[in-house]
Amino acid sequence: MAKAEWETLRSLRGRKRLEQIWTYYKLPIFLVLLAIYAVCYIGYRQATRKNEVLYLAMVNVSAGQQLTEQLTQGFLDQQGLTQKDDVYLYNGLLLSEEADQQYVYASRMKIMGALAADQLDVVLMDAEARDAFLEEGYLADLRTLDPGLADQPGLDGSGLWLDVSGAPMIQAAGFSDKVYLGVIIQAPHPEEAAAFIRYLLS
Repeated sequence: MAKAEWETLRSLRGRKRLEQIWTYYKLPIFLVLLAIYAVCYIGYRQATRKNEVLYLAMVNVSAGQQLTEQLTQGFLDQQGLTQKDDVYLYNGLLLSEEADQQYVYASRMKIMGALAADQLDVVLMDAEARDAFLEEGYLADLRTLDPGLADQPGLDGSGLWLDVSGAPMIQAAGFSDKVYLGVIIQAPHPEEAAAFIRYLLS
């Protein structure tokens, strides 16, 4: 600030001084405020950021509030994880020839996006969705995640899917059709996926 400008500013009082400052210095003021906002926003995002320990998708099956709580917070509690940890749930995905095809297309894009971003671990689904995932070669052999699953009733001979219809929380949810579980072949959290299966079956 030049000496003459400083003297002018000192001679003004109250509203006129504020008007003078705003007229000549609004750009620097705006930039300073923007920098403060950016620092605060980044700090807030870091402080509240969730650590995704598992990505779970419901395809052609829908979880009500109670089952959603059991599949997400219930699993976190059972694993002794903290409030900063999270199970990310993709709910309401449809891969069905009988559903609205625009919605099916959107669901397919969401699934493909999640796979491309390594943000999908476990899938709970009906027989139609199971067959679609099998056809695309998306599912891992569950026995490689947990050898103890080899003798699990409901495990397909290929090891690629497991009938979990009899699991207590699935049974309590009252699904009319069978529910199957699969794990994505390149799941980013294979150990947590195995722990989730054990939790679901317990």
